[in-house]
Amino acid sequence: MVQISVIGAGSVVFTGRLIVDLCLTRSLFSSTVVLMDIDKKRLNMMYNLATKYAREMNTDLSIKKTMDREEALNGADFVINTVKVGGYEPMEIERKIAENHGYYRGSGDRVSDYYGGIGAFHQLKFFLDLASDVEEICPDAWLIQAANPVFEGTTLISRETKAKVVGVCHGHSGYIDVLKTLDLKQEDVTVKMAGFNHNIWLVDFLYNDENAYPILDQWIKKKAEEYWKSDEYLNSPPWTAEQMSPAAVDMYRIFGLFPIGDTLRSASPWWYHTDLKTKQRWFGPSGGFDSEIGWSMYLDLLREVLEQMRVWASDPGTALTEVYPPTFSGEQHIPFIDAIANDKKVQLQLNIPNKGMISGIPDDVVVEVPVLVDRIGVRAIRIGQLPKRLMLHVMMPRMLRMEQVLQAFLDGDRESLLLMIAEDRRTRSFEDARALLEEQLGESWNSEAAKHYK
Repeated sequence: MVQISVIGAGSVVFTGRLIVDLCLTRSLFSSTVVLMDIDKKRLNMMYNLATKYAREMNTDLSIKKTMDREEALNGADFVINTVKVGGYEPMEIERKIAENHGYYRGSGDRVSDYYGGIGAFHQLKFFLDLASDVEEICPDAWLIQAANPVFEGTTLISRETKAKVVGVCHGHSGYIDVLKTLDLKQEDVTVKMAGFNHNIWLVDFLYNDENAYPILDQWIKKKAEEYWKSDEYLNSPPWTAEQMSPAAVDMYRIFGLFPIGDTLRSASPWWYHTDLKTKQRWFGPSGGFDSEIGWSMYLDLLREVLEQMRVWASDPGTALTEVYPPTFSGEQHIPFIDAIANDKKVQLQLNIPNKGMISGIPDDVVVEVPVLVDRIGVRAIRIGQLPKRLMLHVMMPRMLRMEQVLQAFLDGDRESLLLMIAEDRRTRSFEDARALLEEQLGESWNSEAAKHYK
């Protein structure tokens, strides 16, 4: 019997999937699930959905709800953090401010929504506060970091606290789209992916125990152009079209390994992202997940799903197992918990401190690598060296940006935030960079950040 506490349980993306997975994992049926959120309406909605789904699935899960974080952490064996502080609206306003200063789709990383606001301040502060509470209230619990930025957040927690933390993301499942396009059966394929969160690469690719990269090369040579003209590609949603897009093929050509999942969003070269027309050339008709078209589609989808959930939660006649089919989501949270709690050895893709797994990366930098998990804990599978060009032009710059973000946050260093903006290739002058920073920090929701960064 374990207690699983979900912090930020009102999440549209995660909580429903976790409950379905939990209801399909018989060895965890006696668990207690504590749903915690500060939004009372969203919390009640998810609680109603969770309890109803558990009844329909005939489980004996004990599901509770609370708006008090300390209450949620008391007795926890596993803590899942899905919190996005403040939602998306402030981020979108900050993006518009940046665009008014000449930064198309916002400043900073390729994915301008990735950090969750200027300097990731609100997210990082919450992560550190939550990890400190875990240390004090449930020190033996595992903290499962699902909220972005996973790279910065998991590195911060692992360095600054003693919490047992792992970062979890589903981006690695993009390799399944590669297999579908190449018409390869998943059971015949072995893959190994490694890098940083939202920056992972197909290190090993075997089909029937033989190198499958030549199969990919032949597809690129003979079928890629035809595929990019097909209805399958042209009508795919932006978050799936990216995986086998011209951008993915070009990144493979440049860096020597095939990019997987969110790597196409956050680790792709700047020249794919100069304007919408350019994005559409590289990522398809929508311009990719983070274009003004693709991101609007995603936000609209979240609103639609939220409205559906509200209807399902309030309608006693809705059979949730029909609208939410009882099939595993592919998320790793529940398999991780099951492996630890019930000593089931399983291989997962997690974010943990490097400790020599990828050559050339410091031990205290969190990497995303394949790991073995059981009651003993988490043991990474060694990766070794990545291609030099990839390391020098993608991995090291991304690691440097992570270090810059954490240094600015930990030291309250406003000048470091300014330097990060000033280094953006679109910055016209140091004065313009300062004006952008001050305008963003001047927004009402950033009053605490403005005091923090001196």
